[in-house]
Amino acid sequence: MKTIQAPENREWINFAKGAAIILVVLYHSSLFLNDLGLAGSTPRLRLVLGFFPMPVFFFVAGLTAARMLTWNLKDLWRRRLLVLVYLYLLWSFIRVVFYVVVPHLRGTERSPTDLYNIVLLPVWPTSSYWFIWALAIFTLLAWLLRRLPVTVQIGLATALAIVSTTPGVLDLDNVGWDRVAANFIFFISAIYCSHTVYRLAARVRVWHAVVLVTAYIGLAVLLVPLHLSRMPGLILLESAVAVAMGVALATLLVRVKWLNFMNTLGQYSFQIYLLHLFLVAGALALLAPFADAPWLQRSGNVLPFLLAAIVLVASLYLARILRRFSFLWVSPFRTRQTKSVQRRAHLNGDLL
Repeated sequence: MKTIQAPENREWINFAKGAAIILVVLYHSSLFLNDLGLAGSTPRLRLVLGFFPMPVFFFVAGLTAARMLTWNLKDLWRRRLLVLVYLYLLWSFIRVVFYVVVPHLRGTERSPTDLYNIVLLPVWPTSSYWFIWALAIFTLLAWLLRRLPVTVQIGLATALAIVSTTPGVLDLDNVGWDRVAANFIFFISAIYCSHTVYRLAARVRVWHAVVLVTAYIGLAVLLVPLHLSRMPGLILLESAVAVAMGVALATLLVRVKWLNFMNTLGQYSFQIYLLHLFLVAGALALLAPFADAPWLQRSGNVLPFLLAAIVLVASLYLARILRRFSFLWVSPFRTRQTKSVQRRAHLNGDLL
């Protein structure tokens, strides 16, 4: 008798991306405000929540990337790599121009307008747009490794993730390269396990989510308050649990009608990702003259959340306004047919 398989469930994807982009914006809001001493106690919260967003984004990106393994190198460049390279360079340039006008107040990083920094951007990403750069690296790596046994690919990616997430073992001193080493495992595993993930998502029950949330909190206690991050593989395990937890919660919560806004945020997650840093940096410049004001200092625990909420809404509306300027989201160096495909992919948030 033929076994009936559970149908693939993909409704949760935008919800998971919506949750992840909220945490990304909150992370950067806290990070930037911390340079003014206005982040309150949220830096510690940032450590706890930081294991979730990027693994989830890379995992989701990998779920839809399997078809590229069948392309030749020319098609890979034309249909995937070119648009990523274009967008990375374009938005990096926009960022440089932005900081020519708006003061760069983050003393913890090199100025975006530094000439040395600009020249090295293609190979040494130093801005938050490293995510696009990393997607291009992941895409090329997955294509180059496609003829190796899947177990070998995942094994190599796992080993790389373990050594790169264990403090003091493999620190490349660059946000892009460090994150590439740590997150390739989520992209490559999603490529080869996508159908299994969809089937398992269809079977998620509340108790699965409860177990995963408990595991995530338990591991976070070990990593943050107890400072056990030097234990090899523990950060990777926490990130893997975060991905599973994200899938489970999104599968359950996507059915809640009053949370439909999460799906909208997920659909626009790529655009919000590109735009939100300008709004956060702009807010930082406006707040800087008043940073020592007692009322602002007392608001430190609330301010990052308030700023994140404002930036999310503003980014969403700005993204909708800018949809008509397709060159911001799609490479113009395309055939008309490929442009149409890429435009749909970007406006639907398929890259993020």
